[in-house]
Amino acid sequence: MSRRILFVAMQMSIHVARWIRSIENRGWDLHLFPVNSGPVMEELNTITVHRPFLRVEARLLQHARKQWAKAVGNSRPSGISQGCTSAKTRQSILHLPMLEEFERYIDRIFRIRIGESRTLCPLPYGPQVLAKLIQRLNPDLIHSIEFQHAGYRVLQAKELLGRSFPTWLATNWGSDIYYYQRFEGHRRQIRRLLENIDYYSCECERDVKLARELGLKGKAMRPFPNAGGIDLTLAKEFRSRVRTSCRRLVVVKGYQHFAGRALTALDALERCADALRSFDVVLFSVSREVAETARDLRRKGTLNIWTSEYLPHEQMLGLHSRARVYLAVSISDAISTSMLEAIAMGAFPIQTNTSCCDEWIEDGESGFIVHPEDVDGIAESVRMAVTDDQLVDHAAELNWVTVKKRLDQHYVARNIHDLYESIFEDISNRSVGSI
Repeated sequence: MSRRILFVAMQMSIHVARWIRSIENRGWDLHLFPVNSGPVMEELNTITVHRPFLRVEARLLQHARKQWAKAVGNSRPSGISQGCTSAKTRQSILHLPMLEEFERYIDRIFRIRIGESRTLCPLPYGPQVLAKLIQRLNPDLIHSIEFQHAGYRVLQAKELLGRSFPTWLATNWGSDIYYYQRFEGHRRQIRRLLENIDYYSCECERDVKLARELGLKGKAMRPFPNAGGIDLTLAKEFRSRVRTSCRRLVVVKGYQHFAGRALTALDALERCADALRSFDVVLFSVSREVAETARDLRRKGTLNIWTSEYLPHEQMLGLHSRARVYLAVSISDAISTSMLEAIAMGAFPIQTNTSCCDEWIEDGESGFIVHPEDVDGIAESVRMAVTDDQLVDHAAELNWVTVKKRLDQHYVARNIHDLYESIFEDISNRSVGSI
């Protein structure tokens, strides 16, 4: 019998898409409950996506009303009507036709608080609708990917449904516990979540320890990257084009938000600008404030600096393959997918100690681990990385050994598959034991 998995996850995330794609051919019945009315990644076009409403175009509204009337009168046990609005398989939970534009409006206006953290979510994508879907779908496993947007609403759905709740696996992304535990409302809600889940997965040992300290009662699975692995054949081709010490590019993570501190990174680069005269600097995924600061530095002639809002995965790898140094400053992260991509491409990583980078690189040997508020220390690390050829070439060799051992996409895919197989085996054993 095919196992049924219901994912509750951010449907617009490439990390979610890569994770689910890695098991799409395993014969399991895969379903997704999105967190809002936003678009679904095209990479997820082979799984069933459940929306609250049957999405229709204006000219098809009258026909949709007939479909709705027929669905409401349908006595099938599943109680779910299907609507095909694209190549994806979509199913309607509430049997109500809705214009996509109006659904987005409802998302913005009608929002509810989930639990003591006061996290907001759109009413149509809230715990009540999720609970209705769970009752009808009856999945073998619910997998919430990320805590604040996905896990919190699964927790409330479980509280609504009580003891009849399926087995639950919760995945912790970068800052879900490490950062949000600092806020009392979130801390209480994280504790309740950890006390209610059956299985827990994350990217690093740090977050296993934190989860146990905060009350995890379920089984902690072995940590590995949440975003999937790297195509080693492609990586070897890219990284071998230019030796690390011969590269003249510094790549900087451009996030400036609750955790990202790209402005601190720019401050550090300005302090070592004399060592960067022959280098270009590229910031990716930049916010407006960061882009404006970068333009000022370029206009003044301080740095040869450029910005990019978004690059597809392969282009991002290409950028890292031309970089001598990768710099990321933040006050919270897990492994950092971009750091893994950088070391796979031979770039020398400089990453803040608020991540789990110490589980992947050795400070001073295969990278530098810095404090997010030590601007002078970050500047000095960059200066050393752009002037010491032996350091960066040796680090590239060390990191490539790590990448081949721990980041091969086939190896990571096997880990993901084995994670689910282990859970399903436990479920089967419990079922046999209850007979």
